[in-house]
This record gives sequence, C-alpha cells and structure tokens, in this order.
Amino acid sequence: MSLVVAVIIVVTAFLALYWVFYGQRKYNEMFMPKRKTKLKAILFDLDGVIIDSFEAWFNVFNHVRKNFKLKEVSKEEFRKHVWGGSVQANAKNYFKSKDIGEIEKTFKNLMQKYAKKTKLLPDAEKVLKEIKKKNIKIGLATNTFRKPVLDALKFHKIEKYFDAVITADDVERTKPYPDPIIKLCEKLKVMPDETILVGDTKNDYKAGKAAGCLVVGLNTHGDLIISKLSDMLQLI
Repeated sequence: MSLVVAVIIVVTAFLALYWVFYGQRKYNEMFMPKRKTKLKAILFDLDGVIIDSFEAWFNVFNHVRKNFKLKEVSKEEFRKHVWGGSVQANAKNYFKSKDIGEIEKTFKNLMQKYAKKTKLLPDAEKVLKEIKKKNIKIGLATNTFRKPVLDALKFHKIEKYFDAVITADDVERTKPYPDPIIKLCEKLKVMPDETILVGDTKNDYKAGKAAGCLVVGLNTHGDLIISKLSDMLQLI
C-alpha cells in the first residue's frame, strides 16, 4: 500500500468519525434550533399545508369574478397575488368599488361544494396522528370561512385531530395580521413562543412572526424550511 493511499484512508476515516461525533450533532442543531420554552402546540394553516385546495379556490375565485362581470385571472396571477390572502385583501385588489359584504356572501355561497373538490395532502394525517401521540396540542388558523373549513375537515375525517380552529369568521383582521394566531393560542391556552406555526405563504410567515411563533415554511420562507409535511416529524 502506497503512502498516498494510506493517507487517504486515514483522512477519510477521520472525516467519518468527525461527522458521527460532531458534524451530525451540529447539523441537527441547525435544523432543530434549541427552544427557550417547551413546545406545547403546533399550529397549521389549512390550504396548501393540510389540504390541496388550489384548484378549488382558483375556480371559486374566478366564478365570483364572473358573477360581478369581471375578467377571469390566470393561474399564474392567482398563485402569485391571490393565493393565501384574505377575502378582504383580495376584494380590495380584484373587486374594486364592489360591496365587500356582497363579495363575502357570494364567496360563501359558491364554496358550499368546496370540501369535495379538495384533496388531503400526502402524510397530512400521519403527521397529525404522530403529533397527537406526543400529547402536543394542534391548532388550525386559516383565512377561509368557518363552514367550508369545518366541512373540509369532516370530509377528510381529520377534524378529531384539532384542538382549536380559527377562521376568517372569528377575527376582524386575518393573516398577515397576527390576530388569528394570537386568538388560536388563547383557545389552546398556550403562549405563542411555546408553539410552531406551519404555513406555505408569506402571510403565514408574517402573521406567525408578529405573534411570536417559530415559523416553519413549507416550501416558502420561514425560520426553518421544509420540503414536505412529513419533515415536521423530525422537529418533534
């Protein structure tokens, strides 16, 4: 065996030991930063996190536009400027000069079949089930109206996992304001810094940070970023 080969073997072995005894630990610390408080609850957004409702919401939104004799928006524009926003904000940007009460009423009427056109996202129930096993409370904060939200949870048979649900009907100001998160924490009887908020839009991030949560972004900005919901199991 040549000296060069021997050196390579020794260095490789050293690096392997370094990773086992130090590198892996540092990696885990970066991915799972130390908390100052005990984790007592995990809060979820609904649309795009627990259920796949993009197509349903896209169709409802354009149906409402059509009712007001307005031109349909493209999926690209909807995803970039509408998705994840509140009805109030979307009304201001896309239904200018229209009565907000009439817009909300139209949305609620058209969303009656909303639940059956959504899909439960992969691993969603598995993640909720594992969180429950660890006696961590689970909350839901969404900008969607209460009835379609409860219908969707019942349709997908996951309502049993949530200890509290806050919707657009429960607060005056929805996300990106922190009001839904704060109210949800009050119902769960936890402090925001004792929670993790999981969301998929910038509005989730803004609301969570303003409330004082650790925010996990599902393929979006966050204190931590995950690519799939099952990655949450590494944090609990």
